[in-house]
Amino acid sequence: MNRKSIAAFALIIIGVLMVFGKFVPVLHSLLGYLIGLLIPIALLVLGYYALQSGRRFLGITLSVIGACILFAKLSWIIGPVIGIALVWWGYSMLKNRHHQQRQDRMF
Repeated sequence: MNRKSIAAFALIIIGVLMVFGKFVPVLHSLLGYLIGLLIPIALLVLGYYALQSGRRFLGITLSVIGACILFAKLSWIIGPVIGIALVWWGYSMLKNRHHQQRQDRMF
């Protein structure tokens, strides 16, 4: 298979999924979410390839736009992950402080 046939199969699959998405509301919402994630990921990949080929401005622009869209789409998971990281960081700081105080008392 060459590149054109792979692209043709990909277009056919995406088209079929979009058609079925119109008739099945649950599948449609899931596919809409996945396509919504696919576009910013594609922008990031295109930005990476543009950077690799020496087109710095285009690569940075596409990467920044893709990252902003992806962060907005994944904010429901990024916020809690940052919160957990902050709790862990604060706990480790307290743990190290108490460990440091015990060592200071020994000497």
